[in-house]
Amino acid sequence: ESSETATATETKPAESSATATATETKPGESTTESATESKPTETQTTASEIATELLYGDVNLDGRVDITDAVLINKAIAGAVELSANQRHNSDVYADGELTTSDATTLLQFLVSMIKILPVTE
Repeated sequence: ESSETATATETKPAESSATATATETKPGESTTESATESKPTETQTTASEIATELLYGDVNLDGRVDITDAVLINKAIAGAVELSANQRHNSDVYADGELTTSDATTLLQFLVSMIKILPVTE
């Protein structure tokens, strides 16, 4: 059994990269070919783009209010994690200016639709 393998790589600085790989085998056996072409992209993210909007209940700052936010509130109450200023603002769903079990309970009630709007100010 004989097998030939050829590999070629061509790179142009800051433009594109092309890679081709071919494997040849005896007649009646399979042949595999693959090709990949990619162009580099440039991305810049600033801190102001990451968390510019405050959303009550969104403690982990992922743009959604879900059970992971309630878990994070409970961890913060227990002292297991430290919250940033934005996270502390979003976690005050009971609107009393403090992070307490009332916030965790209120968020859970919101998640099961017992409460319709956050923060609760009553």
